[in-house]
Amino acid sequence: MGDGSLSQDEIDALLQGADDMLSTSSAAPAMDMPQKAGLLSPVEKDVLAELLNSTMQTVVPSLAGYLGRDIVISNAVVEIKSQDAVRNDIKKKCIQLPIDYSGGFNGKNLIIFNFADAEVISSLMMGDDSGARPAELTEAHQSTIQEFVNQMLSSVATGFSNRFGRSINTSQPVLSIVGKASDLQLPPGRDLVKITYNINVEGLINSKFYHIMELQLAAELAKVKGSAGGASQQAMQTHSYDALESAGQQVGINPVKFPPLGESVPYGAGSNISLLMDVPMTLTVELGRTRQLVRDILGLGEGSIIELDKLAGEPVDLLVNGKLIAKGEVVVIDENFGVRVTDIVSPAERLNKVQ
Repeated sequence: MGDGSLSQDEIDALLQGADDMLSTSSAAPAMDMPQKAGLLSPVEKDVLAELLNSTMQTVVPSLAGYLGRDIVISNAVVEIKSQDAVRNDIKKKCIQLPIDYSGGFNGKNLIIFNFADAEVISSLMMGDDSGARPAELTEAHQSTIQEFVNQMLSSVATGFSNRFGRSINTSQPVLSIVGKASDLQLPPGRDLVKITYNINVEGLINSKFYHIMELQLAAELAKVKGSAGGASQQAMQTHSYDALESAGQQVGINPVKFPPLGESVPYGAGSNISLLMDVPMTLTVELGRTRQLVRDILGLGEGSIIELDKLAGEPVDLLVNGKLIAKGEVVVIDENFGVRVTDIVSPAERLNKVQ
């Protein structure tokens, strides 16, 4: 048409074309942004973070014993990052310790500590209570950090083993100093799991350290934890409760009744001690104890003399599963050593030690 207006046939053709475009775009919205296969979902990240946080709490007491100071490791943040992204995140001088898991779970790990934090940790483990950074991170200092990280990740592996019923072996970590990101010995794979922990050592360190984990290992841990966790059990209990309500049954809830203070259960009532007679227990005789620096222990050799905290002739301690139950004196029976019990710790004292 000469005046520039559209005929009805042309308008209908344009409207039909627009409808075809809309229907095509709505039919396959996910084709333009495919999800990368094998990556952790947000739920799996949360599951893994909860698992690492709870397991790490079981490790902290032993690490505090190594350092002689309170230590808090918390707030595991789980991220999926490429190799290049991880390297870009590590901008300062640091130390790295690779360690492998094998057996029940298989995969590679890398622990990364800020260099200054590593110096403080090594100083504490060498016996310097001030935690002053050493002038040089000597081989002895590096050995103490290796032991610190080995204890940490080995205990975490033990926690996984106990929780999932899978035996896990760990390799011995070997420390190296990282001056630039290209020196990082990252686990294999295009994408990695980066876990960032907050670490606080009483009055000395308030920082972060990193745990780089192979993606496949992290995914397996998250899936096993998710399937074995308490969420499914809680859902089953809620479902059972709802089923009873929907069936019209009353669900009775009674308060727990405790006996009044001062009452005691008669000896032998409600229990049968004979059921425990075959339970094995470890009886240890302790001659004495002492505390030494790492350098003193490394310097031990044949003929070295270690001074203990007990006087000659003082009674030795008898411990059952690590708990003091009696004292005694050393005797010789034929050609073997023995202990004659001279004093039994009272039940009240034993209870106080347990508490």
